[in-house]
Amino acid sequence: MSDETRGRVAGLPSQRQELVARLLAARKRPAGDAIPLVPRDSGLLECSPEQRRLWLAAQMDRQVAAPNATLGLGLSGPLDLGALAKALIGLTERHETLRTVFVNSGGEPRQMVLGSVDAPVTVVDLTGDPDGERTARRLAVAAGGEWFDLASGPLLRLTVYRLAPEEHRLLLVCGHIVCDGGSMEVVARELAALYSGRALPEPPPVRYADYAAWARARARTRGTERLAHWRERLGDEPPLFGRPPGSADTTSRAHGGAARAGDAGPRADGGATGSGGGRRTGTSVAQVEAGLIDGLRRGAATPFVAVLAALFVLLHRVTGRSGITIGTASSARTRRELEPVVGCFVNMVPVPVRLDGSEGFHEVMARTRDEVGAALANEVPFDALVSSLGGRRRPGVHPIFQVAFIQRDGPATPEGWHGLRAFEWGQEVDDSTYDLTLTMTPKGTGHELVFAHRFDRIPDEPAGSLATGFETLLTALSISPDVPVGDLAVPPLDGFPPLPVRAEAGTSGDPAEAIQKPAAPLGTGPPPGHAAGAVGPGQAGRAAGADGRLVAEIRRIWGDVLGVSGIDEHTDLFDLGGDSLAITQMAARIRDVLGVEVPAYMFFEAPTVRGFADAVMALEKAPDNDH
Repeated sequence: MSDETRGRVAGLPSQRQELVARLLAARKRPAGDAIPLVPRDSGLLECSPEQRRLWLAAQMDRQVAAPNATLGLGLSGPLDLGALAKALIGLTERHETLRTVFVNSGGEPRQMVLGSVDAPVTVVDLTGDPDGERTARRLAVAAGGEWFDLASGPLLRLTVYRLAPEEHRLLLVCGHIVCDGGSMEVVARELAALYSGRALPEPPPVRYADYAAWARARARTRGTERLAHWRERLGDEPPLFGRPPGSADTTSRAHGGAARAGDAGPRADGGATGSGGGRRTGTSVAQVEAGLIDGLRRGAATPFVAVLAALFVLLHRVTGRSGITIGTASSARTRRELEPVVGCFVNMVPVPVRLDGSEGFHEVMARTRDEVGAALANEVPFDALVSSLGGRRRPGVHPIFQVAFIQRDGPATPEGWHGLRAFEWGQEVDDSTYDLTLTMTPKGTGHELVFAHRFDRIPDEPAGSLATGFETLLTALSISPDVPVGDLAVPPLDGFPPLPVRAEAGTSGDPAEAIQKPAAPLGTGPPPGHAAGAVGPGQAGRAAGADGRLVAEIRRIWGDVLGVSGIDEHTDLFDLGGDSLAITQMAARIRDVLGVEVPAYMFFEAPTVRGFADAVMALEKAPDNDH
């Protein structure tokens, strides 16, 4: 490091100095720091921290599980469906993550790499549809939201929408647990090469399962000291937006939510997403010029930090909150040997900022920049962070933060499809992971800002104006960076109805008391014609009439999993340190010992040993349980 560089680093806050030191150290990795290869003969392999987070979310609460990764392409010319199917098979042979399934091993996920998978190509013929393009976009939104069975796979599917004999639209959907946005760039290049018959280099020696084992070991050695930082910075705050999941009257919107401005596709007026009908989210869009962003940051921050700081101001203005946490994505694909590897390398990192409206934007931006540096310097796997902080989980509400800010690279122009003209075919993803998501993507001479909001968490009427209000706010902040952000005259926000946490009828106002039962998580839903959580044939009688024994058995299982002895039957599970992992482990133990399949939401509805035992016993009385 030069003397000039050392001087510049010395002038930074201590948290940012630590981040710079980490980045410089990463450039000078010793030769012995290579990712070791893991034997594949053991059957079940360790999951990465990223996979573990996504698997737990899918088991616990599908409402806030991560969306699928999608790739949309338009192809003009004579498409060879046979060559396309062969290329897809070749892709799964090159990348073991695309033929991986996930096994529940005592409440812990393990990945199993299959020798081969059935990777079908589905063709939807729309040649007779005069509005085929709009129909294809509507169907693509629905297809992109359909959940995968993580235990049986395959975790990818390819759909071809035929608009005319030589006009097609392709939609490749992969489970996020096996493929992220960066991986989709690798997939797009290799799918085109394999279709066109071009030779590809040998697959990289380091595969995703090798990275997974290495990343888990690395996280274990770094976790303790970094978690101390987060315990100081984060608490069990109530959700930023207060409408309990499922409480909104979304009937009128379930069949007609807002669509992205400028889309050639229709408004979201149909097509089921996931297992239910209608859309779960609406969007609003603003296009801002690069000059506005440059004026906002004035050389004092990156565009990412400047827009993130403005988002903190926006949320403060519309909620009145002084402490706000926003989640953002951090990629672990920082090593050269991982660049050609397909998998999930994305971790979510919370950024907490406090403001009361008396600060000018320059101060808010500096505060945001420091918090981003501190968050990255102390990054830990998100599932470990949730477990460490504890606090009551609220079904349908993402833990720690409910607002996310995602910066994306501009879409690459698809090339290399022999005999075809390829072009990007973008489509919305109906993503209900967070209550509100802002995505920033380079477009033209500026950036496209897309707000996506959940219908059941944020009222649709004001949310539709968020993009307009944010664009006006950005202009005001760039013109008056030293005016207290609470005093800025921003008409779209001044007329924006406040969205505080509010009590629903019959509750005390605590959001935890206003929750409703979420949709059954993946793999825990009841079979057709049976009550949720129903026990299997011949099993109910083992639990029925064994009140004392059942209570004792559940107390023993909870104590073993939590490492707590002498649990009182009326003590709350979450006061004992229960978290997502503990719930999945308890459910697995209860299944093995009692023969009862219990859905994750039962732990939220009945979080005491006595209440849980009563809930299990009540299952046998449900008329739908008779066989």
